[in-house]
Amino acid sequence: MQISFNEATAYRCSNLQYDLQLCEKAGFDYIELRGDMLLDYLVEHKVEDLIDFFSNSHLKPHAINALYTYWGMFDKLNRNAERDRALMSYFLTCCQVSKAIGNHYFIVVPDLLDDANNIYFPHDGQNMDYPYDSNEVTEKYVYILRKLAKIAEEYEMNLCFEPVGSCGCAVRTIDHALQIIQEVDYNNVGLVLDSFNLYLNGKSNDFSDITKVPVEKVFAVHINNSDDIPIGILDHQHRRFVDSGCLNLHGFLSALKQIGYTGMVSIETFRPEYYCLPPQNVISTAYVTTKKLIDSYR
Repeated sequence: MQISFNEATAYRCSNLQYDLQLCEKAGFDYIELRGDMLLDYLVEHKVEDLIDFFSNSHLKPHAINALYTYWGMFDKLNRNAERDRALMSYFLTCCQVSKAIGNHYFIVVPDLLDDANNIYFPHDGQNMDYPYDSNEVTEKYVYILRKLAKIAEEYEMNLCFEPVGSCGCAVRTIDHALQIIQEVDYNNVGLVLDSFNLYLNGKSNDFSDITKVPVEKVFAVHINNSDDIPIGILDHQHRRFVDSGCLNLHGFLSALKQIGYTGMVSIETFRPEYYCLPPQNVISTAYVTTKKLIDSYR
């Protein structure tokens, strides 16, 4: 498995330029670019600067994070036209840059009960149940993912659909996400498996459902640990580095190893206390702790 850095981990204390330099220095194999940080970078830099960097670096791009979809997306009757325009402008720009720099994956997140209406960083309070049943969600997301997949094909992009276990998410389980991508039936649509997002489903430390997923449909993996916080309070800010916490990462990685997964594993946290540290400290610690864990499963 190769070790990757997700830019959310140093999101508020760094920027893409620093992340590139620091991730290369630390020894990461891949970097997952946040789309909003990429857009900020392009205010002062050119796409050619990224091409030059990746052409001369061990570090390579892996995925854009993320496209946060919503229930009415592409729906002629219920769509939010302004939000659709913003999402598609963002999606197309990131796809164009990705093709230029050799990045071939885009993380796609199902609808969250979102009180912020923020296309880059939606918030899910986790204390309300998602209002549509699984059959309705399946039909909706087969439609949305097929639309996105056709566009993504033009840019040689693959979509990584990400189940999020909190009660306010449209797609909470591996089983449901797998059913959806199998019905989509596009070669460029697969899954991203995130240890914390799966744990959010009732604080479950049973990751055995990973063994049901064909290895060729695991397009990306996110890893992290977590504070032991009650459901209803537990949120993404409680993610932490992999060297401590309550997640059964042995079970998570063992299940991936069982299906023969040898791809990237990306450290992704959203922890406010990390944002108060110098980015070099965050990125160095992220690498050292993740590498130590992953090396034990190689």
